[in-house]
Amino acid sequence: MGLKGKTGLILSCYNYFMPVIYSLKSIHKLLKEQKPSKVCFVTSLKLFKKLNWAINEIGVKKSNIILIPDGEKAKEWHELEKLLKKFSQMNLDRKSIVIALGGGTVGDIVGFASSIYLRGIKYIQVPTTLLAQVDSAHGGKTGINFLKYKNQIGSFYLTITTIIDTRFISSLSKEQIIDGLGEIIKAGLVKDVSILNMLKKYNIGTLVKSKDLLKIINKSIKVKEYFVSKDFKDNNARQILNFGHTIGHAIELKYKISHGRAVIIGMIKELAFTESLGLTKPSVSKNLLNLLKSLGINIDQNMKVDWKTIIRDKKIIGNQIIFPIIKKEGEAKLISLELRAFKNIGC
Repeated sequence: MGLKGKTGLILSCYNYFMPVIYSLKSIHKLLKEQKPSKVCFVTSLKLFKKLNWAINEIGVKKSNIILIPDGEKAKEWHELEKLLKKFSQMNLDRKSIVIALGGGTVGDIVGFASSIYLRGIKYIQVPTTLLAQVDSAHGGKTGINFLKYKNQIGSFYLTITTIIDTRFISSLSKEQIIDGLGEIIKAGLVKDVSILNMLKKYNIGTLVKSKDLLKIINKSIKVKEYFVSKDFKDNNARQILNFGHTIGHAIELKYKISHGRAVIIGMIKELAFTESLGLTKPSVSKNLLNLLKSLGINIDQNMKVDWKTIIRDKKIIGNQIIFPIIKKEGEAKLISLELRAFKNIGC
């Protein structure tokens, strides 16, 4: 479903899924329409130096820029407190807008801070990584890590818009592209097999320069829109988007590898598990491994997870885990499994 905004751009919008604009240059029109009392800009020091062109294009005053740590270090309780203090020192009010420029960690903490400051102020996501562009910048999940576990404290809070610009992709490393591909491949497996078919035509190097990149990003966002519109608070259908994440998060925490790469390992291990139970077509994991090979993604399948990390998964209720499975490419469903049946997966 689409609608035409005041900017004249076609905006993608579902229930509980805020507009996506495919141009950073449109931010000025958007801010003019919103008429904020003040605009605050949050990014990391590394990105502040690296993406000077984007900061200049947005045109926020230097006095209104807040710098936070890079990576997962930003998603700690004390960093949240410091960010909220800076919001207060800048006298942000409920008519103010916060712009988050960065990857998933920047978006997560800025979104959470925006959701609780003055019981909620407006914010805009400008995701700069492929992973954030296709996944974390959408759907309203915000949060921080707590007691060494990922995203244990957070809220559901929507941006007023998310701005996608593929110019950011050219500055990414190969590992960052792989990071995003983990979530893109997941989108293809759970809902839209055409994503997988498009990816088969490329390797990492040719994909980032291809005319199909924006189509693939858009298709991946549409998959997330589909599930978010059905289940915003993540109580049912949206949990299908956690395919690969039960094992993936545990791998990520133990080995300190990137989220997307961990999700790829998680998908491989979870597919092997459900194939062994006869719940997934045997060809699915083989096709996934062939796709990874053609893309040029080498995966260490020998990584193991700790059971104590698995049992912190948010999908566990009592002695059951709500587990997303792939029946075949493009078709997924949720099942309930006893934890004891799940215990040896990936261990």
